[in-house]
Amino acid sequence: MEERALNAACAFQSILYDGWLLGYRPGPTKRLRSVNPFYRSTLPIEEKVAYCVAFYTAATLPPLFRIVPFADPPALDGWLERNGWRMFDRTLLLGASLADLPDPALPDVAVEMLEPPAWEPLTAQLLGIGAAALQEYVERATAYPLPQAGALIRRDGEVVACGLVRLEGDHAGLFAIHTAQPWRGRGLARAIVAALLGEARRRGAARAYLQVTADNAPAISLYDQFGFSTGYSYWYRARHEERI
Repeated sequence: MEERALNAACAFQSILYDGWLLGYRPGPTKRLRSVNPFYRSTLPIEEKVAYCVAFYTAATLPPLFRIVPFADPPALDGWLERNGWRMFDRTLLLGASLADLPDPALPDVAVEMLEPPAWEPLTAQLLGIGAAALQEYVERATAYPLPQAGALIRRDGEVVACGLVRLEGDHAGLFAIHTAQPWRGRGLARAIVAALLGEARRRGAARAYLQVTADNAPAISLYDQFGFSTGYSYWYRARHEERI
């Protein structure tokens, strides 16, 4: 699941270091610019952490560790805690079967489905993507090698809700689900999720997944209506003095 999510993140810039995946793509998505300790580790923790700190300092990025339940070595999280790396942004990986989707009540709204990269320019303002970064987003979407589809809802010509699905095999990942503040509480996100899951099932997906911060109660409640449940959680660690 972690590999699928990273593939879906598009253009993952990284190096492998003794089983740790060091992502160094600048931007707001922390999992793409952090240490992901996925695979078997053989070197001492102290040596590896020092290497990672030097690597991210050279890349002008704050050193971050993303701790998953199967992090290797298992002692890594405790070692970071004892050595002043604070924990933050606990996140849930949610999954759902698409075999028998629940049918929650949906508002009477038109959801447009678009193939990226046509979706990116239309949703950039809603997602806070500035003009300088938009071209890079479009290029990533254009080069992405796996199936994908975007959804959006307009009001008076303005995009007020959106979401994206990316597929790999029989799994579909949901991303960038967002509703403009004045339009929240009207079921638009529910309509977006329903459209994305329906599209995923139409394209042959059997399961869906997404990631949501553990303190985002409204979003968790929304996803619960579609049968999503927690598979596992992960969190980040940074040194106390670092700006993330």
